[in-house]
Formats: sequence, structure tokens, C-alpha cells
Amino acid sequence: MERDRRFEIEMLKSSEPRTVLSLIRTIEAEKRTHLAELRTGIGILTIPMSLATILIATSRYYDISQVFLWVIMLTLGAISLILIGAYLAYQAFMKLRENEQFIRKARNMAFDSFCEDEEDYDKE
Repeated sequence: MERDRRFEIEMLKSSEPRTVLSLIRTIEAEKRTHLAELRTGIGILTIPMSLATILIATSRYYDISQVFLWVIMLTLGAISLILIGAYLAYQAFMKLRENEQFIRKARNMAFDSFCEDEEDYDKE
């Protein structure tokens, strides 16, 4: 899901470099948020692995036929946690990628604007 950044791009085209740099700082703050989302997704992905490790380690203390219903419910819960964690991690990666592309475009625009300002200054 690619977000619409047309407003920001139009603002970049008509702005001075300070405004562009403040917009980049805002995007960098978003980046930290997405990294936290990625960390959360990875943490959720590790929960089913931990539960599986506990089940394997304690498997000699129970008979699978007696706790089969619990194992099925735990498996369904683990699958749902894996899907949620994978979704969060994927979304965070996509948002980080989109932000990096936008920052690269903004820096190029700011640099171009700065070079134009320098050329105008040299002419005076």
C-alpha cells in the first residue's frame, strides 16, 4: 500500500532548503516509528518458536492423545501469531523503503534548489 505523497512533493518544489530539511527530519521520525513496528513484528514472530521449544522440551511429561485439543488450539494460535508478525514486519519494511525513496528525492530537490540559489548568488 503506497501512500500518496503528492502534497509533500509539491511542497518540496516550492520550498527553500530549510523547509525541505525539516520535512526530512519529520520523515526520519516516521522511520523510527516504522523500525519500532518492525521490532514488534519480529518479537511477535518469536513467540510461537518459544512455545514450540517449551512443548518439545516438556513432551515426555504428557501424552499427545490426552492433550490433542490443546495442541491444536496452540497450533492455531501460533499460526495466527506468525501471520500477524509477518504482516507487521512486511508493512514496516515497505514503509521504510518508501520513506527512504522519498528522503532521497527530497535531498536531491534540496540540493538542486541550493545549487540554483548559489548560482543566483554568484551572478549578483
